[in-house]
Amino acid sequence: MMSKQIPKKTKKQKQAITKSPTPTSISKAEAENQRGIVFAQKDELTKAATCFERAIRFLPSYADAHNHLGIVLARQDKLDKAAEHYQRAIDIKPDYAIAYYNLGNLYQKQGKLEKAVEMYQQAIALNANYAEMHLNLGNVLKEQDELDKAIDCYQRALTLNPNYVDAHNNLGDIFREQKQLIEAGNHLQQAIALNPKFGLAYYNLGRVREEQGQTDHALACWKRALELMKPDDAKSYVKVGYMLKEQGKLTEAIAYYQEALTMEPDLSEAHAELGNTFRDKGLINEAIKHFRRLLEIKPTANVQTALLGALNYSTVHNQAAIFSEHKRFNEQYAIPLAASIKPHLNDRNPQRRLKIGYVSPDFRRHSVAKFIEPVLAHHDHEQYEIFCYYNHAKTDDVTQRLQEYADNWFNCVDMRSDEKLADKIRQDQIDILIDLAGHTQGDRLFVFAKKPAPIQVSYLGYPNTTGLTAIDYRITDAYRDPQKTSEPFSSESLVRIPGYYCYNPTENSPPVSECPCIQNGYITFTSFNNYAKMNPTVLALWAEVLNTIADSKLLIKTKTLSDEATQEALKEQFAQLGIAPERLILKAWEPLTTTHLKRYHQVDIGLDTYPYNGCTTTCEALWMGIPVVTLVGKTHASRMGLSILSTIGFTELIAYSHEEYVDICVKLANDTDYLQKLRAEIRERMQASPLMDGAGLTHQLEKEYRKMWEKWCAIETKFIN
Repeated sequence: MMSKQIPKKTKKQKQAITKSPTPTSISKAEAENQRGIVFAQKDELTKAATCFERAIRFLPSYADAHNHLGIVLARQDKLDKAAEHYQRAIDIKPDYAIAYYNLGNLYQKQGKLEKAVEMYQQAIALNANYAEMHLNLGNVLKEQDELDKAIDCYQRALTLNPNYVDAHNNLGDIFREQKQLIEAGNHLQQAIALNPKFGLAYYNLGRVREEQGQTDHALACWKRALELMKPDDAKSYVKVGYMLKEQGKLTEAIAYYQEALTMEPDLSEAHAELGNTFRDKGLINEAIKHFRRLLEIKPTANVQTALLGALNYSTVHNQAAIFSEHKRFNEQYAIPLAASIKPHLNDRNPQRRLKIGYVSPDFRRHSVAKFIEPVLAHHDHEQYEIFCYYNHAKTDDVTQRLQEYADNWFNCVDMRSDEKLADKIRQDQIDILIDLAGHTQGDRLFVFAKKPAPIQVSYLGYPNTTGLTAIDYRITDAYRDPQKTSEPFSSESLVRIPGYYCYNPTENSPPVSECPCIQNGYITFTSFNNYAKMNPTVLALWAEVLNTIADSKLLIKTKTLSDEATQEALKEQFAQLGIAPERLILKAWEPLTTTHLKRYHQVDIGLDTYPYNGCTTTCEALWMGIPVVTLVGKTHASRMGLSILSTIGFTELIAYSHEEYVDICVKLANDTDYLQKLRAEIRERMQASPLMDGAGLTHQLEKEYRKMWEKWCAIETKFIN
């Protein structure tokens, strides 16, 4: 193997160098050099290298030939040999700026950044008029996080060549890193103006626009970048797919994710996003397939959580199968954290004032906030000191209101270490810690796995067991989790409270209107539920209702329907079930709450989803006077409608079979007088029911908290004695 060092010259070689070259040898060397340049331009590198080697044999002191041979060798990835010839060119011609520059490029390619900087600086010292030298020096300095120095280099390059596209692009990207977004955008736009086919500039401009909140512009830039670059980087396609998904363009997003998987079949990001997007489109089996594949590729707690969430929507997985996956989460991710559990030193006085801690990412404008606010607002602060641990960066008017109800408020979103948050809760000496998230985005279940409080409880935010043996109790009611049939599928002890939770309607809600069927002459059914709940089984059930009730229509309103392709697919599904497109009214989500609620003025009867019932959506529909027909299953998620309707006394709207579901809809549709009577009564009956008795529910919760505490004190005292 050839030495990487420049070989020492023999005496004969030295004499040859010191001899004055003849005109013939110079002429032959120059000719070979020129032939080599021609071959190199044709990308015939082996022939080019042979020519440059001949030129050097004719004229060993030919610096240009050494430099050119170095360039060819570098292109052949023979980097050490290339470095030898660059260095030989410099030895022969110490003021050879281009040779220094080329050697700098080689060192940069090898990752020898300090040497690269040294060579570039030497080249610039010899000839500062090459914009490329300043650009490449800037690139190396950027890799070394010397951002200000890099900016100076790019700006010098632009001084020499104001139309230098790469300099504008690189300067724009570095300004983005420094959060100077206006300057970044200006330079990137200039790069695109100079070269409209410069894909990288479009990509970088997309990143700037994303950070500026201009998502439409960002998406357009990224899509154009992919068209121009056709990169091998599958993650670029995932990025565009994600932006499309955020805009509700789910079908187009799926195409980008699938393209990413054709390039890289095991790309975890693509499987994750496909799982999420298929779930949002109501294609739960497809979602589960991708989450399971992702667990094979990259088994993490987040992936297992995504799978658990999807299983709650499934029509093919039973309680035992779903519970098994929850137990697996506990065994793989939670139990190993139990080693860090420390003894609880809380004062064991059973009657003292207790410290109650609520942990949630949803203390904001969110469904969970609607149900926890009445509890926080009615706590007895003489008996209970309330702590709220908020795990989200967003704050709004709801956040501010909830803060006023708490004795202590701690935003823990930046405390990413579960160990540190557990220590914080332990230092606060929380007696009873309540999780309001379960397996949903922003949960802190691993904090609970460390058992920072002697008693831990699951409540509200998740329609199933957490699976965590570190959580002692789960608060529910007898409708959602009946005696005997639910205990085998819950890791927590079930505490059943009549009413379970309290609904807090939107302030200044629109009034209840007259049934629109009186004016329309036909019945309008509706569902405003999450589209993920609208599986083929429930769509077929709704189609049966429409086919049974002549001229009836169905209004579906959900965020997913902002995707036109999803709308068309839904129309096709119903067409195959015998429902013409004109009988469907498809609406996207409306962000303004009052506009959203007023949409209920256009409908007569609500249709609940199955097996994942509506909750907040059902309460909103009822509040607006809309009777909601529900179908009861065996899981907590499929019994939420049963619980809500039983609590307010409308059991006639509860079905236990598909046939009964259709029959109830038919009876309501055929008795418009009764339908109007229901519409006028529902809101008043809700207000008089436990569903809206915040004080009563909180009192029941506090009684259960006290029982939990007394039981713990009795057990601990007995153990100590």
